[in-house]
Amino acid sequence: RGGVMTWRVGPETSLVQLAATIVLADTGAGNARVRLYTTDRPDDLGGATDTPQSEIVLAKPCATLVGGVMVLHPLNGDGAMVLLTGLPRWGELVSAAGVIVTDGSVTDLDGDGDFRVAGGETPEGETSPLLYAGGLVLLGETSLS
Repeated sequence: RGGVMTWRVGPETSLVQLAATIVLADTGAGNARVRLYTTDRPDDLGGATDTPQSEIVLAKPCATLVGGVMVLHPLNGDGAMVLLTGLPRWGELVSAAGVIVTDGSVTDLDGDGDFRVAGGETPEGETSPLLYAGGLVLLGETSLS
């Protein structure tokens, strides 16, 4: 024993897992949402203790499967209110029931972050836009595969 396990999942299994993720995210009163944070990403999933910079409410269903990936759909195409000025560093997908589904990095639309956002200029040397309190943030094309 002592060997490293290296599971591989076929595309059909992956699609079923993504479809189940959409069901999980949409289960509960209200809507799923993406919370953005300016702080360092915690080591543990669901470990956020800080106030979110913004919460982007998602439509219901919150996502669709397109070309083998789960694509998130914001409820409001005009954006979500920014509550705190700063650079979004990470975000989490929260189900309609308040369960943390996943978390990941945040970048501007040109970056390769897990969540890609727009709403401000990206300072030199940074990968995320500087968002200002009172402004709006838009969730760009964001997918989970």
